[in-house]
Amino acid sequence: MTSTISCTVSDSLSGKLIVLAVTGSIAAVRTVDLARDLIRRGAAVHSVMSGAATEILHPHALEYASGNPVVTRITGRVEHVEFCGVGGRADLLLIAPATANTIGKIAWGIDDTPVTTYATTALGSGVPVVVVPAMHEAMYRHPAVMSNLEALRSMGVVVLDPRIEEEKAKIAESRTVVLEVERLLGPNDLAGRRVLVTGGATAERVDPIRILTNRASGKTGAEIALEARRRGAEVTLVHRGRLGLPLKEVYVESAEDMLRAVLAELEGGGYDAIVAAAAVSDYTRDPSADKIKSGGELVLRLRPTSKIIAAVRASHPEIKMVGFKAETFLSDEELIFRARESMEKNRLDIVVGNDVGRGGMGTEDNRVLILSRSGRVAEVAGKKREIAEAVVDALAGELS
Repeated sequence: MTSTISCTVSDSLSGKLIVLAVTGSIAAVRTVDLARDLIRRGAAVHSVMSGAATEILHPHALEYASGNPVVTRITGRVEHVEFCGVGGRADLLLIAPATANTIGKIAWGIDDTPVTTYATTALGSGVPVVVVPAMHEAMYRHPAVMSNLEALRSMGVVVLDPRIEEEKAKIAESRTVVLEVERLLGPNDLAGRRVLVTGGATAERVDPIRILTNRASGKTGAEIALEARRRGAEVTLVHRGRLGLPLKEVYVESAEDMLRAVLAELEGGGYDAIVAAAAVSDYTRDPSADKIKSGGELVLRLRPTSKIIAAVRASHPEIKMVGFKAETFLSDEELIFRARESMEKNRLDIVVGNDVGRGGMGTEDNRVLILSRSGRVAEVAGKKREIAEAVVDALAGELS
């Protein structure tokens, strides 16, 4: 029963119907999980399979995964027109995995499998098409395959590049595919915008072994970056993590590293906004070159770090800025007052007030107050993805 998992992650695809087209790559076994991931975000999934795909994955598996019958041949119902024709039921055709054979056929208008029939119909009626290649690396590198992929791109098809590993061009990870589907079917209110996000804790070296850091997990920053990408933005995430997210990640360690990385990115130009969600270290020290011997009392002399939001505002007065104000054990009135102070001092457009004394550091859930310059205060409590959605809502409003 797909009803038990629908919208359990989010409702970003609620009301959308996605046709999942499967071809004869061993990566077809991944499509059961992919279908379920789409349903967890509210989508209805209908599947179509080529004959070669049915030799790798039984149609019953996708019928179970999607809760809908699987098309393995075109019948008198003209299923391809029902779903992908003009005014058809489908919002998007997702071909995953796509073999070299299928890619070539679609590029040249050859129509001899259920999947290519759906693709021909979708391209002729303006239904968005996403192709996710999977094959041996040597096949993927073939000049004709490269040319065929470029031909698909020229037709408006979105091609998600494979992961090159173990001499294979492996199918893109499900989270990458799902994020692209969410982007294509989402509100697209940040299309054409560039957004820089800082996230997580920084770490200050004490010696070659020890660091000073804090309990921030980086989940909020990562969720904000992903949400901005869903909404159509080009996103860079600067943080102390290597998460392999389907967007640009810049790794940093210390507060000074983060400051330099942020200013270097902004100097490249073109950014419309920065969301400063990182829990940046307030203090640092000149690290010892050698390990400090253990035992006995240890006194460390610390000095304050530079404030990233102040440096950004000084060098980029025009950029939209979202700041975070973390406090402990304050009333909402006091938290709002402190957040307003930060807004005025740093000329921020939005401030997210966060009482970490009540939780939120390193947790899955949080409660925040989002303040805008207009005086509006929004309370948001829930999963950090929900908080990210509210923050990006506020930022989209400022950018519009």
